[in-house]
Amino acid sequence: MMTDAEHTPAIPTRAWTENQANCVLIVDDEPIARASMEALLAPDGYRLLKAESGLRALEILEDEVVDLVLLDVMMPELDGYEVCRRIRATTRLSELPVVMVTALDDRDSRLQGLLTGADDFVSKPFDGAELRARVKTIVRLNRYRRLLEQTERLAYLEDFDPLTDLPNRRLLESRLAQALFRARRVQEGVALLLLDLDDFDRMIEALGQQASDEMLKEVAARLLSCVRGQDTVARLSSDRFAVLFESIKPMQDVALAAQRVRAALEKPVVLNAHEVVVTGSIGISLYPADGERAHMLVQNAFTAMAQAKRTGKNRYQFFSQEMNVAALERIDLEADLRRALENQEMELYYQPKVSGTTRHLLGLEALIRWQHPQRGLIGPGEFIALAEENGLIEPLGEWVMQRACRQIKAWRNAGLPVVPVAVNISSRQFRYRFLEIPKVVAEILARTGVEPHLLELELTESLLMPDEKSGVSGTLAALNELKALGVRLSIDDFGTGYSSLNYLHRFPVDALKVDRSFIIDILSSSDDATITTSIIQLAHNLGLKVVAEGVETEAQLEFLNQRDCDQIQGYYFSQPIPASGIEVILRGKSEKIMPPIP
Repeated sequence: MMTDAEHTPAIPTRAWTENQANCVLIVDDEPIARASMEALLAPDGYRLLKAESGLRALEILEDEVVDLVLLDVMMPELDGYEVCRRIRATTRLSELPVVMVTALDDRDSRLQGLLTGADDFVSKPFDGAELRARVKTIVRLNRYRRLLEQTERLAYLEDFDPLTDLPNRRLLESRLAQALFRARRVQEGVALLLLDLDDFDRMIEALGQQASDEMLKEVAARLLSCVRGQDTVARLSSDRFAVLFESIKPMQDVALAAQRVRAALEKPVVLNAHEVVVTGSIGISLYPADGERAHMLVQNAFTAMAQAKRTGKNRYQFFSQEMNVAALERIDLEADLRRALENQEMELYYQPKVSGTTRHLLGLEALIRWQHPQRGLIGPGEFIALAEENGLIEPLGEWVMQRACRQIKAWRNAGLPVVPVAVNISSRQFRYRFLEIPKVVAEILARTGVEPHLLELELTESLLMPDEKSGVSGTLAALNELKALGVRLSIDDFGTGYSSLNYLHRFPVDALKVDRSFIIDILSSSDDATITTSIIQLAHNLGLKVVAEGVETEAQLEFLNQRDCDQIQGYYFSQPIPASGIEVILRGKSEKIMPPIP
């Protein structure tokens, strides 16, 4: 099997350095005896600790690194025999030298001491020279033992992960190189699977580090259950693992192995009284198809793993050359994206929200576009997910909000009628900064001088579901703060989630947006028609407005008008257009959309 855990040395959990002073713990209930031993040993440079009882000695041993215990036998409450037994029963202290100091010099007393784990005896009244000599000898031997442990520990940490006992990246790369050497000789295949746990950072926040460590150990055990004796499972970093399959030929066998890994991970685990399901995104590279060198297989498996994560998580993805080209393009795009805001390459387009019956403009949605210097105009579908992954979504989101508010102010200053402008808030941005967003919104409104009711924040439906970290309360508190500022709140893509109806009535939202996926086939699919009708009725019963997205035909518009849908958004009225195009509508010069009602 891939791990040599049963053969590895125990790793000391207490810090110890080679040049620190040796420590002797003196345990005796008689103050005179403690003082006498302290006076004898002090000239030899030991760090001396003293305990007046067995219980106090055990407390000290929990926190201190001790090299020798001088232990009196006859003490009240807890005698020396029992203290010694407890020391030996503690894994970390099992090798700690214990010398019993006793006035009992009979055979039975000494035998009892040996049976409880004592290493040596010193009789009372003790000979000072003899005590110093015995302590010096035992401490020197124990120091040598610690040096050996330290050396073994360092050697162990070079190749193994101390939390899971799995091989680390260094040992995996060595075994992969050996596997490729054997594969070339016998013309067999090798498969490398890289596994990244999905949303593990949120799990740490929700469950705490200790429970998350338990989960990692459970993941390691489950991965081991999926492999054969010649295969290797390794832990590469915090939540990233690798599985190396040797002597494997058909791709179908690799796919089956990946399916076994997925199935093993998906079984629930109980942590902190919560049932937790962990999933993983798996990237797979094969020898010789995807590379003949170890570093190429690792790199290509990483590329495939990233693709699996981007396309929905909890899946496996084989590497391909096309995928590698896409990965390189993505790297270039990320580098360009980091410079885009600074270079003022971002623009806002606006899509009207219109009354289906009167054709008056009721609102706008601000949609970001990237005017790339080489690639031209890039839609958000190509870079928003990338911005969420690399942390750029926060400055990007704040820029959109500030730019939209400045545009509202510019229209107002030009004497034009204005309508609320909706800005999308990324679910990732909200989840990780829900305590800060109300403050950010308040600062932008104050800086731009825009009335709060003219700013609308669109939130995804998933935010209505309980969060592992804060449950419903964290999201609800943040939304209440935003509502108190006077901004409007709407739920985007409504109908695509599963638990929203349980929480919707508790959230201070103003509108629901029916997802475009229901509008596309609203005339041909009875299910989509029923869902859309139900959402409109539900919203109106709760006193909410309804916006239908993706409306493209007169027939779709008529269906929605018959059901009193409040606002229509889609290509039927207008695609997203620059601010200059919106100004045409506001001035009453559009043929299809009427200006806002004063």
